[in-house]
Amino acid sequence: MFLSMSIRLLINVESLNGVETVGNLSRHRTVPIIIPTDTGYVLRYVPAISGESLGHAYQQALVEVSKKLGLPVGVYSERGEFIKFSEDDYLKDEGITPPKDVNDIRRFEVDVILKDVVADVGGFLYTGRPPAKRTSRFQVGYMIPALETAMEAAALEAQFHVRFLQSKPPRVQAGEERRLGQIPYNVEVGSALYTFTFTLDIEGIAEPSTTFGVESPKEKDLKAQANKRRQASLMALALMTSSWLFGAKRSRFLPNAELRSAVITLSTIPFIASPGNSRNYVKETVVRASSLLDTYKRFGRNEEIHILAIDREGLEIPEKVEKVYTMEEAINRVIDILNKYKIL
Repeated sequence: MFLSMSIRLLINVESLNGVETVGNLSRHRTVPIIIPTDTGYVLRYVPAISGESLGHAYQQALVEVSKKLGLPVGVYSERGEFIKFSEDDYLKDEGITPPKDVNDIRRFEVDVILKDVVADVGGFLYTGRPPAKRTSRFQVGYMIPALETAMEAAALEAQFHVRFLQSKPPRVQAGEERRLGQIPYNVEVGSALYTFTFTLDIEGIAEPSTTFGVESPKEKDLKAQANKRRQASLMALALMTSSWLFGAKRSRFLPNAELRSAVITLSTIPFIASPGNSRNYVKETVVRASSLLDTYKRFGRNEEIHILAIDREGLEIPEKVEKVYTMEEAINRVIDILNKYKIL
C-alpha cells in the first residue's frame, strides 16, 4: 500500500526556514520557480520551506511516537540528530557491527533498522567499505507557493526589531569592551498559499531493501514489529499535519496557518497525487488514477486507488472522491482502509 497526499496550506507571516544571516538580517529561504502565463513562462523567486525542514519534523514526530509505542529509537535519533549510522564512529555508539563484505550488507541493514525506527522509515547511508544504504520510505518535497497564485499572492518582507537593555545602557570604559544594549535586527518573513507533496511506502516499512547477500536470522524479529512500525509512521504523520509542526523560529514567529484543501490517495500500486498548483488538482488526480487503473485492467490486473479530499476553497470534487473535513479525519480513514487489507 502506497500513501500520497498533496496539500494547499495558507501560511501568513512565517519565518519557518532561513538560509543565512547577513549583517543584522536573517534571510528567508527563496527558490526560483517557473510560472506559466498566457504569453509564455516567467521566472520568479518566491519564499519556500525545504523538504529537509519538513522531513526533519516528520522524523522528530516519529521519534516521539515510537518511544510511546515502545519501539526502538537510536542514540542520535532520540536527540533529534538524524545522522543515521553514516560512519564507523556512530556505529560504535549505537552498538552496530559494520558489514564485512557485500554479502553481509543485508545483515547490516536489518541490524540498523532493528536498532532505529527512524532509519527504517527515513532510510540511511553508511559510507564505509563496503557502503550500504536504505532508501527512505517517505518522500517530501519543497513547500512552495501554488503556481496559480505565485505571481500576485506570494511575498517576502523584512520586519524590523530592536533588542533593548534599559538597566545596563551601552558604554565604553577604559579596558572594557562595549556592552551590548540596543541592537537592531531584521527578520525576513514570507506569506503565501503553499503547496507540498508527501508520500509513504507503507508496506516497505520493516522490509529489508537489500535483495542480495545472506539473510539475517533477525528478520523474523523485524517482521514481528512490522504492524506497530507502520502504525507509528501514520501516527507521526497525523501529529505533524494536525498542528503543522515543522520549521524554525516558531517561538516568536509562530505562523498563521490554515489548511485550504488536500487530496490523499491510498493505492495498491505506487501512485502520487497531482501537486496542488492549481484549483483543479483534485480532479486531475482522479482522472490520472482512473486512467492508470484502466491501463492495468488491460493486462488483467485489478488494482485499487482510494481517494479522499478536503475542500475549504470551493474546488471541483468528483463524485467518486470521499470527502473529509480535517487531516486527522483523513488519517483515520486511511487507517480504516489499511485495516481492511490487514496491513496494520
